[in-house]
Amino acid sequence: MKKLSYILATLILTIIGCQPKKLDEKLVTNLILGKNHYPAIVHHDIFCGDPTHAYTIFKSGLVEKGFVKVLQSKKFGDTTSFVSFTPAAKPYLLHTPADDKISKIQRVKVADEEFGAIKEIRMMSSGNKAIVEYTTIRRKNVFAAAIKNGLKDTLNHEVYFIRTDDGWKLMDKKSEFEFLSY
Repeated sequence: MKKLSYILATLILTIIGCQPKKLDEKLVTNLILGKNHYPAIVHHDIFCGDPTHAYTIFKSGLVEKGFVKVLQSKKFGDTTSFVSFTPAAKPYLLHTPADDKISKIQRVKVADEEFGAIKEIRMMSSGNKAIVEYTTIRRKNVFAAAIKNGLKDTLNHEVYFIRTDDGWKLMDKKSEFEFLSY
């Protein structure tokens, strides 16, 4: 019985001792990629029945490139959409929920968001908490021109890590107060 307790104590100490004490870039990158599933698709909703949205699409240059057709005018009572998509736009069209289709909304892919790099790892004084800043890069496509204010090429993100008995964990989106009180 004594041997069993010694073996269990040794095994537990070995497991606890093998947990990474320091949070390095490789571990941070693996945890972020596992949680956020990069590359991610960035989408935008196009309101095909809205004349102001149709004007924005018209000014974006997508008509000249052959991806969309914009109806310049329509008669009273006409229920056709102001914006329609050509076969060239098919690779950029995403699945749209049924409620949105009824309202003549089409979801399009405007960019792929990829993991960029770790900017900074700030360890808290306790050594059990860390704040990590990283960037993501957006690879835009032709439909990015449809967004009125444009898309940023890079985004900065801040995530929180906590070391538990099982190792380092990436926290879900919580307030900074909850992070500090953990």
